[in-house]
Amino acid sequence: MWRDITRQAFTSLLRRPGRSALTVLGLLIGVASFIAMVAFGDGARKSVVAQFEALGSHAVFVRSRFGSSGATGRPAAMLDDDDVANLRKDIPAIVAIAPYVRKGLDVRSERRTSRVYVHATTSDFFILRNWPAASGGVLLDSDDQRRAKVCVIGATTAAALFGEHEDPLGARLRIGDRLHCNVIGVLAPKGSNVSGSDQDDLVVVPIRTYTAAFGFPEGYNNIDAQVAPEVAVSTVRDLVEKTMRRSHRLNPADSNDFAITSPDDVIKAADQTSNLLGRLLAGVALISLLVGGIGIMNILLVSVGERTQEIGIRSAIGAPPRAILTQFLAEALVLSFVGAGLGAALGSLASVLVASKMGWAQVLSWELVAMGLGFGVAVGIVFGILPARRASTLDPIVALRRE
Repeated sequence: MWRDITRQAFTSLLRRPGRSALTVLGLLIGVASFIAMVAFGDGARKSVVAQFEALGSHAVFVRSRFGSSGATGRPAAMLDDDDVANLRKDIPAIVAIAPYVRKGLDVRSERRTSRVYVHATTSDFFILRNWPAASGGVLLDSDDQRRAKVCVIGATTAAALFGEHEDPLGARLRIGDRLHCNVIGVLAPKGSNVSGSDQDDLVVVPIRTYTAAFGFPEGYNNIDAQVAPEVAVSTVRDLVEKTMRRSHRLNPADSNDFAITSPDDVIKAADQTSNLLGRLLAGVALISLLVGGIGIMNILLVSVGERTQEIGIRSAIGAPPRAILTQFLAEALVLSFVGAGLGAALGSLASVLVASKMGWAQVLSWELVAMGLGFGVAVGIVFGILPARRASTLDPIVALRRE
């Protein structure tokens, strides 16, 4: 019986191939949009969160506000070695700390020159950022203590100064007009951060080596601190603020001349924002699904009007209303399966291609595809009920009289 019903449903739909194809297209677009939009939202969210986590998700960052002034009008101070020492001494929960100076300088190799941000820092810089070397190694504490003329470069800097085929390890670089260093490592590529800046365009040198060449700077731009895993970042953040205010000799009425941030706060905000945008995209895609369902309802209503005499003949020779209802629901089910199946394939392909092009994480799952397919079929069946009921309740005598 079901085989006959399905065959009749296909036969009926193939009588009007153009109209059936347009109806399938509406549901196809709806299902494809739903799968692609949800995948896009999840992929973008994971990409944004991953970039913040790359900074060190269990860390506290102190940034200088040098150049601004507090409530008392006193100029803000730069961060210095006293701040680093006080943070180490007062907060045992800090397991790694990396002060650094960041400055744009001309960096020259044997044949090329590039404007690069030079980071003068300590070995903890790489621990905090979970940033290993793709080749060679990173800076050690001993490099800083003996003021070794060594440096580590990012992948973009390596390509700019040495090209794609030359090995930069062991090469000699000239930083500014005073410092020469040997390349001991090339960092693993990280790509662009959330602001669009290239994280791989940098040179890292020991802070004492930098100081010996350029003189001690006015102070540090940043101090990054890694927090022990078992300690809450919010607790350490409060302790850092108290220690920094005491170190800078700020009065209770003075505003902070430094800024404190932690990736946990940013990650939560980014995650919430991305989730909201993802839900918005899913909502827009669901509207497309409803439009596809309305298309199925319209074509079946037109079909009922065109096949009134056929319905009347079936009823007159003994077909019960349930059989007619089943026949039209079968047609709605066929349209739904074809449209939803093609939409699931198209949405999956689009989500994979866009994620690959944008560099997002691949979040397409069988659960998401099954959900999109299920929603598509369900919408088609629900919107097919009204035409099917109308066909099953037609009066056979009235139906036979209609031309």
